[in-house]
Amino acid sequence: MEKKLRFATAILDFSRRRGGAQRYLVDLCAWMAKENFEVHVYAEHWDAEKSEINFHKVKTIPFPKSLRLLSFALRATREMGKANYDVTLGVGNTLRADVLQPHGGVHWAWFWRSLRVYENPIAWMTKFLIRVFTPKQWISGYIEDAPYKGKNFYKIIAISDMVKRDIIRWYGIPKDKIDVVYNGVDIERFHPRNGQYRADIRKRHGLNEEVVLLFVSNNFSMKGLGILMEVLADLKRENSPPCRLLILGRDRKNSHLRLAKKLGISEEIAFVGSTEEIEKYYGAADLLVHPSFYDACSLTVFEALASGLPVITTSSNGASGVITQGKEGFILSNPRDRQTLKQQISSHFDRETRLRTSVAARHLAEHYSLEKNYRAMTDIFQKHASERKGQG
Repeated sequence: MEKKLRFATAILDFSRRRGGAQRYLVDLCAWMAKENFEVHVYAEHWDAEKSEINFHKVKTIPFPKSLRLLSFALRATREMGKANYDVTLGVGNTLRADVLQPHGGVHWAWFWRSLRVYENPIAWMTKFLIRVFTPKQWISGYIEDAPYKGKNFYKIIAISDMVKRDIIRWYGIPKDKIDVVYNGVDIERFHPRNGQYRADIRKRHGLNEEVVLLFVSNNFSMKGLGILMEVLADLKRENSPPCRLLILGRDRKNSHLRLAKKLGISEEIAFVGSTEEIEKYYGAADLLVHPSFYDACSLTVFEALASGLPVITTSSNGASGVITQGKEGFILSNPRDRQTLKQQISSHFDRETRLRTSVAARHLAEHYSLEKNYRAMTDIFQKHASERKGQG
């Protein structure tokens, strides 16, 4: 019987409920365990025990947050190193790993690009100074920097071509040390058949057959909600066809409610909050609009594409790297380009355009299934283990 490959990774909270990197890692580890890998997870907290996964408790200094991050990185790195695994995966929480996969992209790229949210120079400088004097920012940067500067990794897996470019720019890593493996999406859960929920979801929010735009994020300002609302107000003033905006996410909404009132679009928007049935909202909408200032690779974009939903996003979102301009949607080069965003939304008022881009969107997403992502990841793990064994 072939010996199981011993794999280990570390993350503070091993939970699908946290979304993003946490949800991805939980699903990857569960899949690997079923595929006959011996999976070890180092974490401070995790959801209910999974018998097929070996958990290792990492104690941290709980306060302040900067020390929690640093103590976890130090202890998880040390404990994983003691066990002599065949391959270890770092997702930005450890100081060393065989394979690095920074789910948030490059910390310093995010640091600077995300400041573009603040158009007012005083607001920009205020936020900049807050970050400069926040220990968590420097600790996060140190933890990310350490594996790159140590140069003792086997491979870096960038989750988008944009992230690969950022790694090369900020750390000078040779191109051949970086593989690009885009996010995967559950193409069965997110599917055009969810259009069957269109009438129910629309009725729930008082919608008829208006063109419905969907915005999904837990960081409204970073993902460009304010700019989208301004464009929606412009469309209303120009007597465009009826258009409504559904906003999903957990972020605070008061400032955006005030903006909606100021713009005169309170009746055109609806804050839905969090939902466990997001796939139904993709089925009820006509277009995903995600004018982000920074995203390493937005999973929301892949979920929309798999649902047959055209996407408008920006080149500051790594997920834009899979979209062909004008085919499955549109890509803005500048998140503040309100005029172009308005034109792109307006083009989808045409039903034939929506149908054409919907088919193209689904076809594209089928090339980015979860299984394809997992197999690409495990191929890299196995290759490293095999080369390491050969060297031994």
